[in-house]
Amino acid sequence: MKKLYLVLCLGLLPGMLLTARAQSEQENFDRALNAYQQGKYPEAEIIFLQMLQNYPNGRLTTATRLMLGKSYYKLSDYSKAEVVCRYFFSKHSDSAYLDDVHHLLGNILFKQRNYNGAVEEWLWVIQHSKDPRLKRTSGEYIYKTMEHFLTRRQIEDLQRKYPDNVFQGLVTIVLAKKMMEQGSREEAQNLLRSFLREQPNHFYADEARKLLGTPAAVSASRNGFVYLKTLDPETKPIAADLELGMRYALLEYQLRNPNDRVELQTVEIEPSVIGAVSAATRVLVDSDPLCLLGPVDSDQCASLAVISRYEKRPYIVPLSSQTGLTELSPYTFQINPDARTKGRFLGNYAAAEMGARRVAVLAPVNDYGETFVQNFVEEVQAGGGEVVTTQWYYESTQDFSRQFRAIWRESHYLAFSDSMMRQFPNLTPNQVKSRYRAYTDSLYQPNAVGVRPDSADFPAAGIDAVLIVIRSSQFIQYIAPQFAFNNIRATLLGNEGWNDSAQLRKFKDHLDGMVYITAGYFDPNASDYRVFMNRFRTEMKATPELYHLLGYDVMKWLLSNYRPGMTTEQLRNSLENTEPYQGILENIDFSTTPRVNSKLTLLKVSLGQIVKLN
Repeated sequence: MKKLYLVLCLGLLPGMLLTARAQSEQENFDRALNAYQQGKYPEAEIIFLQMLQNYPNGRLTTATRLMLGKSYYKLSDYSKAEVVCRYFFSKHSDSAYLDDVHHLLGNILFKQRNYNGAVEEWLWVIQHSKDPRLKRTSGEYIYKTMEHFLTRRQIEDLQRKYPDNVFQGLVTIVLAKKMMEQGSREEAQNLLRSFLREQPNHFYADEARKLLGTPAAVSASRNGFVYLKTLDPETKPIAADLELGMRYALLEYQLRNPNDRVELQTVEIEPSVIGAVSAATRVLVDSDPLCLLGPVDSDQCASLAVISRYEKRPYIVPLSSQTGLTELSPYTFQINPDARTKGRFLGNYAAAEMGARRVAVLAPVNDYGETFVQNFVEEVQAGGGEVVTTQWYYESTQDFSRQFRAIWRESHYLAFSDSMMRQFPNLTPNQVKSRYRAYTDSLYQPNAVGVRPDSADFPAAGIDAVLIVIRSSQFIQYIAPQFAFNNIRATLLGNEGWNDSAQLRKFKDHLDGMVYITAGYFDPNASDYRVFMNRFRTEMKATPELYHLLGYDVMKWLLSNYRPGMTTEQLRNSLENTEPYQGILENIDFSTTPRVNSKLTLLKVSLGQIVKLN
């Protein structure tokens, strides 16, 4: 009987192990998916990567690989996202997720400005997918991309490459739209009517009907502003706060100017580049506003900057800090200083105000980090200082011990070298290095049997400052303890990612003396804020917080440059030549770089308090 029981158990054991493993895989996938849906993309990326390592042939492998690609996409790491997609094609050519991956690759190529490649990927979805929603979305993306980002020559090249019925019909629609924009409305209408007679059920037939039903643009009064408000769940609360702040500023203006009927129209947009472009072009035709504001997403802002150039319409970007945005259009105005401006500002402070001569840098490997560091280094060098070591990290990093070890070693060596050169000024660099090796060998001799000193036991004081660039305050919990543990005796400098008073107070013992920058700052105890807060609460039934204040300052600055009856060109010129504006949260000044705000605030962590320096 016991033998029979043992046989049964051994027979059931493989199945039980497989079931447990499948459950574990599902639990990990659910955990990663939950992180992704909450916008915690670095966390989601790590879990999805671990799953591919732990369950290389699991039943959720294809779904995991798709979500890993989406996580990289959300983190703006488009090169890695593209690698994941192309590997997916070679490894899972018969997967049910194939259309999702082609759609994702189209989005990736669009972000990389490979518009031809993006169109081809989305066209694959239309031709092969069985998902009506995905086909409809891809179709809209193709239409808007061809309309706004492809030349007639590029469209004709694609037309020759894809002679199928769907694409040929799309070309007809796009060409008709361009004819209308150029004034050949009757010719375009004839083309569209002919198209609908021949193919009334074509994939793009509804677009043709919309164009035929669009009335001729009429001359509007152009006395209103349009706010493009995102529907993305991750940034929707920020977008709503910005709108409420802008509406309060407009209410104040209307009370002072009852005869001016200037209005703010809100247009909700889908969380995609194409969604923003589509909404913007539609509202420009329907409402002909004086200017556009928003949205929150940086990629959407870049595309709308291009639209503002073609439409010659002022466009105000409240939050994006990407460099080069205003270079896309002379009509674009960037309220949040870009990475270039922030790097220069902090580099100048380190060299000119602090007198720092040796600086170390820790920064993320992305466009923002690289631009920030490049301009920071240039300013430090221009002020007579030098950056002695630069350490990089990926945005999924949580363990920074390797980078801090490298900074500690450089700082420790420089302190030793300074000491040697003061005593023996004729030593050569090689002689200094030889003595340093002997010194460190003796330093690490065990003080007791089995007890070997750690380098962190010895302070490193050979550098003056350490710049640490982070994109989000979530990194503070990892960096602050490691910076303190490594015993680096230098002033910590930070970018605006450190602007989280709760996190800074939590780690105040590790960060005392730190100096960081921010574009927006307000003192909740200041008298002007408290007066404003009471008025805002009365009118808007909400307590003003950070993004309420930003929306208020942006709209109030805009209205300070607005005059009833002015043209879009007059408003653009007034905004570009604006007088420096001092707001409750944000100060605005374009005197350093055309149409890029250069006003920043320095803050210092001092005994658990946040102190304003300038």
